[in-house]
Amino acid sequence: MTYEKKDWKSEAAKYTLGGAGAGLFVSAFQTAYSPRQGGKAMDMFKKFGGTITFMAAMGGIFAGVDAAVSEARQKDDYVNSAVAGCAAGLVAGIRKRSIPAALGSCAFFGTAMGVYDMSGGFEGKMHGMTRDERDEYRAGLFASAEDLKKKQ
Repeated sequence: MTYEKKDWKSEAAKYTLGGAGAGLFVSAFQTAYSPRQGGKAMDMFKKFGGTITFMAAMGGIFAGVDAAVSEARQKDDYVNSAVAGCAAGLVAGIRKRSIPAALGSCAFFGTAMGVYDMSGGFEGKMHGMTRDERDEYRAGLFASAEDLKKKQ
């Protein structure tokens, strides 16, 4: 994997806006399906503004920490996503005002994002490989009978 320099501030700002947009979308549904019918559009911000803020914070913290860890390590791999997922998970636990929830969310999000990134994300590990490179990669995943006999 090649390293690509990232500015953590711009990454955090970009994903904070994306998280706020997703939070706005969720907040709109919360307002529309809340028990009090006939709510106004501003109720989306008054009653469920915390959802918007929370999702914006999660997106910004994840992207900012991912870029900062990538910059510090000079590597672009799954470890960056795992650390960033842990940081975002801590925010989820802090929202619940519970240290066990924060640690559990850190472990869950860190593991989930690390495994997701390690497996290649949406594209997969073999995206962009030639047929021969894919065959070589697949062959390296499993040990042959000869390899097992050599180890004994």
